[in-house]
Amino acid sequence: HTAPVPRVKGTAGAAEQETNISAAKAPEGVRVSPSASAKPTASKAEKKAEKKATREAFARPKSIEEAAKPQNRAAFRAAVALYGLFMIAYGLWQVFGGVSAVPDAPTDFANSSVQSNYVFFASTYVGVGLSFVFIALKFKWVNMLAFSCLVVFLGGVGRILSWVNFGTPNWILIVLMVTELVIPPCLLVWYGWINKSNAIRQEMLNASRTQPAAAAKGRK
Repeated sequence: HTAPVPRVKGTAGAAEQETNISAAKAPEGVRVSPSASAKPTASKAEKKAEKKATREAFARPKSIEEAAKPQNRAAFRAAVALYGLFMIAYGLWQVFGGVSAVPDAPTDFANSSVQSNYVFFASTYVGVGLSFVFIALKFKWVNMLAFSCLVVFLGGVGRILSWVNFGTPNWILIVLMVTELVIPPCLLVWYGWINKSNAIRQEMLNASRTQPAAAAKGRK
């Protein structure tokens, strides 16, 4: 059997003390149930403290070396490689398809001279795509990224001039023009952000290492 415990106004500690006294005075064979309000309150407080400690552990780096860890370049290199592969695939399609691969292009003017000139420019498009792939694989060649992005961007500017002088092209060519005008600047901004963040992290690391040495010299 369980003997009920009368509710006593006061703090949680008083409630626990009343429960202990009642349990001590209870006759043999009779169980006294603890206070129902004190136990859940304590468990909620403990859970909140554990969650707070977990959040702080994940939010704060363990050391200054961890905070100054260089920015990961894997995602950036993957994006550069994918863009280069896209350019290679499109350029090869134009090389083997010739002028007939251009949307809405008539076939009556596509003689051997026009085909030769068009395949030449399509091949240069493949070469620019290869430069992006090589930059992604050999990151020490990343200084070439600005030049490769400039070549593609100028190609997009050429499409704008063609639109103004000769009329609106097919929607596929408009999509290509947008990618050529947007993706190269975005890659350059992304690379600049990586360099800037890594420079700031390196300055933090150098400052953390020089401060203890300067403090030790001041004590001497």
